[in-house]
Amino acid sequence: MRQTDVRPLPVGLALLAPAVALLFAACSAGSPAGQPTASPHGSATPTAPRHSPAPLSVRVILPSRTVTAGSSLSGLAVVENNTGHPVRAWGCLSLFQVVLFSDTYRPSPAWATCLQSFTIPVGESSYPMTVDASYQQCAEHGPRGGLKGCLADGKPPPLPPGSYRARFLQFRRLLPEPPAITVRVTAP
Repeated sequence: MRQTDVRPLPVGLALLAPAVALLFAACSAGSPAGQPTASPHGSATPTAPRHSPAPLSVRVILPSRTVTAGSSLSGLAVVENNTGHPVRAWGCLSLFQVVLFSDTYRPSPAWATCLQSFTIPVGESSYPMTVDASYQQCAEHGPRGGLKGCLADGKPPPLPPGSYRARFLQFRRLLPEPPAITVRVTAP
């Protein structure tokens, strides 16, 4: 299959129609987010490069450990491929997500259903991702079945302030999971 030029979007099951509209808008903007971006040495990143001896490894870089409820952080998943050859993987829009979890909030992340081929090149590559401080899903017509009601604009409501763990998730298990990052969600 041919790769498409798209950016990954958080897709909640109850928000499929608005997400499709956003997907079409994202398709016309910038470089593909589902595919890697070369990470030149000496680039400005919040942390120094760390090289792993493992055949495949990943680390998540977030610009901040604090985010306002209802907003988001733009981060990177930096993959190091020491296998000596490109690794081919299958996914949809993106191979990876970073999602906020807490002791009381354990979302079931949604993955879009398409099939695309991705290639993880040899060496270090980075994958842009967004960490949302909002619920992953919502019910259109008010709270229902454990889901919060959607906001007037159809988007999920903001997460309550508190301490969360940003966890790296994969479409299919390909990389060892890095440690979760503690993120504080603050009131708007």
